[in-house]
This record gives sequence, C-alpha cells and structure tokens, in this order.
Amino acid sequence: MEIGLNIMSTENLLGGDMARILDVVELADRKGVDFVTISDHLGFTGASHAERVRIRNFPYPLGQPWLEPISFLSAVAARTSRIRLSTFILIAPLRPMLLLAKQLATLDVLSRGRVTIALGAGWQDVEFEVTQMPFNGRFGRLEEMVSAFRELWGQAPANFAGKHFSFEDFYSYPAPPQGRDLPVIFGMTPTPQNLDRIARVANGWAADPFYVHELEEVAQKLPVLFRENGRDPSGLQIHVMQRAVRAADGSIDKAATRNEALELARKGATTVNFTLVDGCRTAEEIEPFLDYIVALKD
Repeated sequence: MEIGLNIMSTENLLGGDMARILDVVELADRKGVDFVTISDHLGFTGASHAERVRIRNFPYPLGQPWLEPISFLSAVAARTSRIRLSTFILIAPLRPMLLLAKQLATLDVLSRGRVTIALGAGWQDVEFEVTQMPFNGRFGRLEEMVSAFRELWGQAPANFAGKHFSFEDFYSYPAPPQGRDLPVIFGMTPTPQNLDRIARVANGWAADPFYVHELEEVAQKLPVLFRENGRDPSGLQIHVMQRAVRAADGSIDKAATRNEALELARKGATTVNFTLVDGCRTAEEIEPFLDYIVALKD
C-alpha cells in the first residue's frame, strides 16, 4: 500500500495562503508520502454546484479556489525530488488533446519521470459549454485521447487515426521519460463499459468515494479484463480516498483509521489518499499527521 496526500482546501489550514501548500508538499516529500494529488474543476454555475451538493453531498463551497492541476504540479516538481505527481481527477475532455499530451510530457520531463495522472470525463455540462468542448461522447473522446497520447509519447514520428483525433508523420517533443508507458488511470463510474475502457487503454482506476463500496468487486474484475485485452495486470493501480476516523472527543482514532486503510488495501487499493483538512485542524497538526499516515505503510 502506498500513501497519497490530496491538497484540496489545505489553504484553510494556512491562513488562506495557497502558495504555502508547496511548503507542505515539500515536507510530505521528505517524510515519505508517495503521491501528491489535486482535484480539478474549471468553474461552476450556482445551479450546477447546488445540484451536486444535493445529490452527492459535494464537500466544496461554490467559492472554493480550484488550482489548475498541471500548473500546480509543475511547481511541485520544482520543489520535490521523489513524490509522484497525480490528480484525483483531471477532466481531460475539457482540454485540447495535443496540448494536454504536451503538458503531461513536459511535467514528466521536469519531474524526471514522476507523473501518474488520473483522468476523468466530467459531469458538469456547463464546463464543456464554456470551453466549447462537446459534452456528449466525452467518454469515448477520453479513451481515444489516451490512445493518441501513447502514440505521441512513443517513437516519433507518430501516426494515429481515430474517430475524434488523427495525425500522421507528427513530431511532438519532448518525449516523457516514461514514454508511452506514463501511467494513466481513469476516475469514472465502474460500469461494465467503463471497466472495459480501463482495461483497454488505462493503468487502473481512481475510485470516487461514492463508489468505493464496489472496490473489492472491481479489483477482482480488472485483472481478468486486462488479460482478456492482452495486457499484463501486474502494474494495475487502484487509488482511493479515505477520511480519518474521529473519536468521540474529536481526535483522530488512529487504530480505527489504520484498520480502515488496511481493509481498503485488502480489498485491492494500491494507494490510499488522505486530505489534510480532514486529518488536521491547525497548521501545527500537519507534520504529525504526515508522520502518522506514512507510518501506515509499515
């Protein structure tokens, strides 16, 4: 089991200073945290946000400052040396395919091969309207984007012919150090069709907390689907989010949190991600909390 740190809302522990999040991630890197992750939205309407709160108990206020993930992770790459750079999740179809391929390749170069990117198709149609990207068919576009990425990240010149994207004799440098094998995991509802998508082109699943109850079943299905598609499942990744368990006095119940993390790993999670604002109430609690979650690996 590896340990990840999701930085969403960490500024609330730092007097609102979002730049200080980089200091926290640098500390997490030194402490031995395996992944830093950030979530993604380009914006909301008041109505779409209210609806998400109603149907999914969406935990972020309308005024939440959402840092752009690739920009943030580029700054992390410059301040760290070993922690892997990830998302939970990046809404890929909101971005032009070629630009996102270039951004991820650049991030992999600057981090010396530390990118594991989790991509999703999104749920909010207004984000697609504002970016003038098609909302319908976005899952198929996402799958095809990743297939195109792998050609662009492989040996040049790249050639690809798909329904949404095509190119031939195309050179796009720099190539990522991880090449066409740069890990891409999908964050999406675990329907049979989506599990097939993962097995065809991705390296694993980022489990929305809403679907974590299906973790064990999905973890058993994916290796079978990988083999059916002629792929080796040995590097399969499954990332989940976990909340710290609180005792009656409001403190973290460390034994219960540890047992929950171990149960997630038993069910198939390869990486368990914690959010600092869930485990800490003040900035002074950040370092002890990092020590605690790193110790869970042992």
